Amino acid sequence: MEGMDNRSRRGRLRVLGGASLVALAALAVGSCKIAGVDIHDRMESFAVVLNAADRSAINSNFDQSMTQDLPAMNAAFWTTNFPSPPDSDHTYTITLLSYSDPSNVTAQIMGPPLFNSNTGMPRSALFVMSREGLDWFIRQLYMDGSATALIK
Repeated sequence: MEGMDNRSRRGRLRVLGGASLVALAALAVGSCKIAGVDIHDRMESFAVVLNAADRSAINSNFDQSMTQDLPAMNAAFWTTNFPSPPDSDHTYTITLLSYSDPSNVTAQIMGPPLFNSNTGMPRSALFVMSREGLDWFIRQLYMDGSATALIK
């Protein structure tokens, strides 16, 4: 009878162990992003790096093979065109207005006072996106309705 009790316990442990493995596998699959980086994710990533003290990763948001200005997009470029936030109350946010056409993604960018010319108003932006594999990247950026790209 005691032998039967041990076998029963081992059987329950196997079931619990198997259930645990299934739960871990489900968590692992649920935490993996299968669809890649969509346009929303890319804009969020861009805003996060604009707000970071260390902006060295900012150019990774741009298409490395199609963004012509990439070599000139250094720290001075970013500081001039997108001044660093002075504090956590004056950070960059990007609000997508229309993103169904990747060649014409319209948005509003709110940023620190120097970025918004102390108006407190967001600036309009047009992003041209490109796709590599499953990931979307910024290829060009136009600001304030200009026909000349800030980044091409």
